Amino acid sequence: MGLLACAFGRHRVDSANMRKAGGMHVGKCRCCKAPMEEVEPHVWEVLRVKDAGLGPRSFG
Repeated sequence: MGLLACAFGRHRVDSANMRKAGGMHVGKCRCCKAPMEEVEPHVWEVLRVKDAGLGPRSFG
């Protein structure tokens, strides 16, 4: 049920594994393990992680 909620954008942060990095708290979603950061107190957002060029791309 949790993965279905994550598919609709309703992520839940795992409060037991939060860390502080660069003045902000970071953690992971309980269900799908997506990286999240705290943008405001008690407001969490999923981080956009770049694919480092490993995704599909077109040349030419």
